[in-house]
Amino acid sequence: MLVERLYLKNFRNLAAVLLDLNPDLNIILGANGQGKTNILEALYYLSTGKSHRSNRDRDLINQKTEEDKFAIQARIKKKDKIKEKLAVSVSSQEKVYKINDEKKEKLADFQGRLNAVIFSPEDLKLVKGSPSERRDFIDTEVSQVSPNYFRQLQSYKKILRQRNNILKDIRAKKRKKDELLAVFTDKLAKVGSRIIAKRLEVIEKLKILARLQQRRLTANQENLQLKYDISFSEKRADKITESSSDFSEAEIKMIEEIFQEELMSNFQQERERGYTVSGPHRDDLILKLNDFSVRKYGSQGQQRTVALALKISELEFMKSEKGEYPILLLDDVFSELDSRRREAIIKLIGNRIQTFITTTDKSLVADIAPQESSYFKVVSGQVSKGW
Repeated sequence: MLVERLYLKNFRNLAAVLLDLNPDLNIILGANGQGKTNILEALYYLSTGKSHRSNRDRDLINQKTEEDKFAIQARIKKKDKIKEKLAVSVSSQEKVYKINDEKKEKLADFQGRLNAVIFSPEDLKLVKGSPSERRDFIDTEVSQVSPNYFRQLQSYKKILRQRNNILKDIRAKKRKKDELLAVFTDKLAKVGSRIIAKRLEVIEKLKILARLQQRRLTANQENLQLKYDISFSEKRADKITESSSDFSEAEIKMIEEIFQEELMSNFQQERERGYTVSGPHRDDLILKLNDFSVRKYGSQGQQRTVALALKISELEFMKSEKGEYPILLLDDVFSELDSRRREAIIKLIGNRIQTFITTTDKSLVADIAPQESSYFKVVSGQVSKGW
């Protein structure tokens, strides 16, 4: 999978940019604040329907234009040589997705046409940050390869909001426990059980890939362990994780029943707090090195290596699911990594993965990209070919 051509209009400080891209390496040079990362952000947005830097689409619109809108278009080529034109335009009124000029009503119908993995200095949050950072890592990865999972996730969030509103009313004594709560409890367990099962299935694959990458990055000195931490009582969580990693409908039904039991047992606590205290929205991914918590006890170097191992594992997972590598977006990470970790990335890339690298220092990438045709230079939002 690769991007042949990219067009941006009014995206961040990029007023109008048209790029014919290298199928292997694309090095984006420039001083800080010139717009390098904006190119990677646009590619990631085209892949996932969201930015990796902001939760507000409004932040992505060029502030120097009178237009209340930005647009991203790309021509991509897949392994079977089929080409597609992808486009998204966003204003304060609407968001429009198109595949080959055909409008798609929902992100679920658009997401996954272009797969991307991004690695940036902020990815230390995967290790050091809150559980929500790790949940987002899993959900974004799975959603790119499984549109149905994305639909289930959106449905779960909607049901959760509705159930929480009922719990808030009960806490405020605006209503008593009623049949409506039972309806949303059943719905939450039904959808949530499928999310839990899919996450467990994916993490079972990731843990093998991540362990291998961590050992490669540390000369076999460190073993990385991944565990999905379900926010149920220990007994109920253990009952789920003891099941197979390839869940049958009967096993998913079992998870649904366990989820319902958990919700019913938590009712008193939920009534006092006014929100749902357990479920996929509260779960976590536990990361350990040689049986010790990376978040609590790992050095910054170890944490950075674990984040890198997870990102490389993400690439390999998508390759196994989709039959081809996603594009790789490396946002100013070469300056953050030592020579051993840089070499590991270079070895991975080879000529197999279309890669976009932003940097302020050409010397960090000169060895892997000596040809001028691989370079773009960004100055004040203006992009030119070469160095």
